[in-house]
Amino acid sequence: MNGYRHRFPRYGTLGLIILLLMETAVFCSQTDAFPEVAWWQITTWATPVCWWAYILIVDAWIYRRKGASLLTDRRGSLVIQCILSIVFWCLFEAYNRVMPGWRYVHLEQNLSVRLLGYAIAFATIMPALFLTCEFLQSHEFFGRAWRPKIRWGRGALVTSVVVGAVFVLVPPLMPPQTRGYLWAFVWMGWFFLLEPFNYWRGLPSIYRDWQYGDLSRTLQLFGAGAVCGLLWEFWNMWAYTKWVYIFPLGQNARYFQMPLVGFLGFLPFALEYFTMFHFVASFFTRDDKLGI
Repeated sequence: MNGYRHRFPRYGTLGLIILLLMETAVFCSQTDAFPEVAWWQITTWATPVCWWAYILIVDAWIYRRKGASLLTDRRGSLVIQCILSIVFWCLFEAYNRVMPGWRYVHLEQNLSVRLLGYAIAFATIMPALFLTCEFLQSHEFFGRAWRPKIRWGRGALVTSVVVGAVFVLVPPLMPPQTRGYLWAFVWMGWFFLLEPFNYWRGLPSIYRDWQYGDLSRTLQLFGAGAVCGLLWEFWNMWAYTKWVYIFPLGQNARYFQMPLVGFLGFLPFALEYFTMFHFVASFFTRDDKLGI
């Protein structure tokens, strides 16, 4: 048994073709091949196109292994993930307005097209993270990661809520010259704030995993954050419309556009999106197939 029980769906092949074509366009834009072609008009959309292609490819691979996937039998969850992905990232964009960490360059001048581009791009964040985590789960990466069990008393959970509230509320209120140093608290704050409520309400919960001594999902989410972080910066680097980082820490040592110190934020960010998703989605549905 080689672990591949089903055919690779055609939409996965389509994703591979789309990714190859966009990477070719990016290469041509960087090497000035065929200068008569306005490559920048294509690579303006490089990041969202690459991410939707990635989603098709990874989902198809998961289907090949499991015979079920987000796109084949959990499309309702995909819709919810895309909507909440946009909403959550708009929240972080609001943080970015008062504690600048990044800015966008070469944006579309037409506001309607720009807003459409935002939505298409922001909608990929959560499905990409969750599918990457599911890919790692399907291959049983970190599947046997255990540690001593944690007993969650009411005091510990209330403390988590208080700490989370401080982390999400205080950084934007600090003096402007210090806000850029406080992004680490934002990337952890919503996790600490909402995770106790997921635990209390019987929702998928990282704290409950830790209660049973199970670190597998935590490490798989960390892995998904790392993989997606690497790809976000890789595809962003050569896109025409892209983001650049302006927060004050570690600007001398970079991975593509990303200061290396900032790259660490992708790990707790994955946990945060997991917690925020289950907290909000549970008010609309208790479908067991939601999320990961």
